[in-house]
Amino acid sequence: MPSFDAISSFDVRKRQSFKKSALTVLLSVVASFSSSVLASNALDSDTNSKTERIISAGAAVTEIIEALGAEEQLVAIDVTSEQPSGKSLPVVGYHRQLSTEGLMALQPSLLIGSDEMGPDSTLNTLKQAGITVAVVNNEATIEGLDKRIDQIADITGKQQQATSIKQNVDKQVVALKSHQPQDKKKVMFLLIHDGRPANVAGNHTTPNALIEMMGAINPAAASFDSYKPISLESMIEMQPDVILVSGRSLDDLGGAEAILKKMPMLAATPAGKAHNIISIDGKALVGGVGLKTLSEAERIQPLIYPSE
Repeated sequence: MPSFDAISSFDVRKRQSFKKSALTVLLSVVASFSSSVLASNALDSDTNSKTERIISAGAAVTEIIEALGAEEQLVAIDVTSEQPSGKSLPVVGYHRQLSTEGLMALQPSLLIGSDEMGPDSTLNTLKQAGITVAVVNNEATIEGLDKRIDQIADITGKQQQATSIKQNVDKQVVALKSHQPQDKKKVMFLLIHDGRPANVAGNHTTPNALIEMMGAINPAAASFDSYKPISLESMIEMQPDVILVSGRSLDDLGGAEAILKKMPMLAATPAGKAHNIISIDGKALVGGVGLKTLSEAERIQPLIYPSE
């Protein structure tokens, strides 16, 4: 018959073995549960990033969303925006005249635009319906562009991509500066609408920023801010060497020759005498200095300074 000590020793070993087995099972269950929770959270996070439904109002906003690689979150764009590559998104109209019904029908979770978008009644209705309205800056500076890239990156969860985009912006600015001549030409931007007086871009405008990037002088910037209709006599006094006009306006009016016929007094300017009227993509001028503004500056600079 086994002694009491032997039986006690066997019972202790048995209990210890049972505890170890139970602990192993418990740890296995906990690990399995933790893995499931982590996987579920990762899936939820991924799902949330893909289910954001964004309407972009403004060319300078839409181009950044695409550059960040967040175009899959877009459900619509405004008429000033270019369609992201490979997409054919609904167009909600002009960013200053957004329709409540048109936007609501697309069931967005988010509307992004500059403080140019509106009207306020539409924006307020969207907010009341639980739709987030994000307003980003529309500054006509490179600093404003960098800030806008960061703002949109934060909204779309693409902060890492923002760094490389801003680095490219810096490279473009450096390249433009390297081609600026000592002898600067005078360049004027005309906003022309048939049947209405032409508006000239003054200081604190995107055209003015573009002109300065290219190493030129906007003669109107010293006289006024924003856009202002001025007389042909005033334009002649400014003696621009080059006149910039949006491509759409140029096409609608029938080209540079048609503009000179419509405004014959421009022949008294160096730009008019040389027929030096250059088209610019109007999308590059909407919503502040944007990525398109830089690419247009790169395209136009050698047209203004062909020998540089």
